[in-house]
Amino acid sequence: MKLGIMQPYFFPHIGYFQLMSAVDRWVAFDEVQFIDKGWINRNRILHPDPAKEWQFISLPLDKRGQFDRICDIGIKEGIDWRSQILGKLTHYKKKAPYYLQTIDFIRNCFNTRETNMARFVIDVLRKTSAYIGVQTPIDSQSDLKLQLGDIQHPGQWALRISQALGADEYINPIGGREIFKPEEYENAGIKLSFLKTESSPYVQIHRKFIPSLSIVDVLMFNERERVHKMLREYRFV
Repeated sequence: MKLGIMQPYFFPHIGYFQLMSAVDRWVAFDEVQFIDKGWINRNRILHPDPAKEWQFISLPLDKRGQFDRICDIGIKEGIDWRSQILGKLTHYKKKAPYYLQTIDFIRNCFNTRETNMARFVIDVLRKTSAYIGVQTPIDSQSDLKLQLGDIQHPGQWALRISQALGADEYINPIGGREIFKPEEYENAGIKLSFLKTESSPYVQIHRKFIPSLSIVDVLMFNERERVHKMLREYRFV
């Protein structure tokens, strides 16, 4: 069984879903400390001003402690963040050929009363993966109640989870390669692989191509069949 593990990201870029499509099981890594200014509650879309390239869409978060885990953080109530996000997407309307379909999909993602940030984001990941044809089952680490023992360095989290779930191969994005000790995986009988995304640029009307934006941007400019093909634009290194 090939396993992928990443923190739950809010409408992540297509490389996230490429990795998800390359494995047999996915674990949303939500029992670790939440870090500000990451991708868990926000992502990037095109900015209406081409000179500024991109802007954030984000979930407002409740008050939290410095060491709170991802799975323990709430979405702040009393803010109409759904309308704020949809409002930031309106500039796509005259430019993006798949605007209406994408907005309908996002509205469906937002049609929930869930106030736990991690559970909401993981639900969005499930809906998005289904929408683009990724069939890999997604579990949240906090639901699995795994007993992982002592973790001595960051690269051991994936090793311990892989062992607990009976995986024989663990695949990670190439960007995190330096935290792993390959000999630990070899000694455990688990193959360690790294995925490098090689997605082709696509047309973003009247501007130079801005890479690594949210999957929302990909869906605005590409039909779902094309997005499904883009999921295979990677290689192992």
